[in-house]
Amino acid sequence: MKTISMSVLAFGFALSASAYAAQGGSQSSMNLEDLKNKCTELSANEQLKPFKAVVTCKQVATEWRPAAETPSIEVQNTKQIGASFSLKGYAVPFQAEDVEVGPATAACTVLEQYQLTVPAVDIELDCAGLQAVQSLADLCGPVIDERLTADPSIQIEEKTGATFNSCNPDSSSN
Repeated sequence: MKTISMSVLAFGFALSASAYAAQGGSQSSMNLEDLKNKCTELSANEQLKPFKAVVTCKQVATEWRPAAETPSIEVQNTKQIGASFSLKGYAVPFQAEDVEVGPATAACTVLEQYQLTVPAVDIELDCAGLQAVQSLADLCGPVIDERLTADPSIQIEEKTGATFNSCNPDSSSN
């Protein structure tokens, strides 16, 4: 009797697992349009309990911020003083000579790049909400902003190591 019960139980489990997989229980790769179609198909099945799609929104941004140290450079100033002469129809054309003057100091702007990540903000959508999704940014942007306003600590801030120096833009590091 135990042998029959165990095999019936195993058979029942195998049927349940294959039915679960056939109804989308296994997570397979598809695009958003495929998922919208699957949602419509599954919602037509009256035997299924009401369900919602879980959307996990993520945001990664980079931003440039002033570095702690901002170097400066000296910019050379110049001055020339000159004159032309004339005397009874004779002329010496204009000539100029350089006069030494001190340089000016110009502040450089050094920026460091930061990566700002909001790793996961979950929302639930019914099939009608899922069908209405046209843009991921339009769907997730306001939700992420609202969640970030409520709890700024969810954002992960990391320096990328990239810098930009306005006095020497060609030598900036990435």
